[in-house]
Amino acid sequence: MNNLFIYIILLLLLSCGYPDIDTVPDFRDVNLTSDEIIDYCSNSHTIKKNIEKCVNDYKSKK
Repeated sequence: MNNLFIYIILLLLLSCGYPDIDTVPDFRDVNLTSDEIIDYCSNSHTIKKNIEKCVNDYKSKK
């Protein structure tokens, strides 16, 4: 029982070391490779025409 108590205390102490959600960086200005853009668009859109439009729109923003 004493070991369980120690493990719980350690778990609580270690879990407090994770960064807060406010420290997550903004990923809007990330430079993606062509493969990453195609992968992103294919996960966002299912129709091939929409995938091509997504890729063209993303490339025209840069």
